[in-house]
Amino acid sequence: MKRTTRDSLVALLVVGITTAGLYYGLGGHVSLVLVTGLCWGCAVKLILHVGHRYPAYVTGETWADKRWTGLSVGVVLLAAFIGVNSLHPISNELQLGLELLVVGAGTVAYTAGGLAVLERVEDTSSATSTSETPYSTGGD
Repeated sequence: MKRTTRDSLVALLVVGITTAGLYYGLGGHVSLVLVTGLCWGCAVKLILHVGHRYPAYVTGETWADKRWTGLSVGVVLLAAFIGVNSLHPISNELQLGLELLVVGAGTVAYTAGGLAVLERVEDTSSATSTSETPYSTGGD
């Protein structure tokens, strides 16, 4: 089985498990259940893609790498677990669904942003090498 097919099947499995589990717990919030499942499946697919295509960039070793990851994780967790809390007049089940949605969407956003940068860097490094970068204005 090809890696991309396997990764897609794993992502679909995550979508199915997340959607089924949340549907069982949240029954009446179908759109929340479906979007949360898709976010988590997309996150898994993107993480596997980064791990296979850019293995050197999965995690960084220095503070310069870890500070942005830490900021992203901290803000997403703050939004999920402090922003959505029991002080709001929502049920515990709905609170859990919203928390999982925020964490899944945050993971997709961080990973997709990283991929955008990695692919841009890859495109500029594979371009024909000249003395000027693609963003240069001709020596100005």
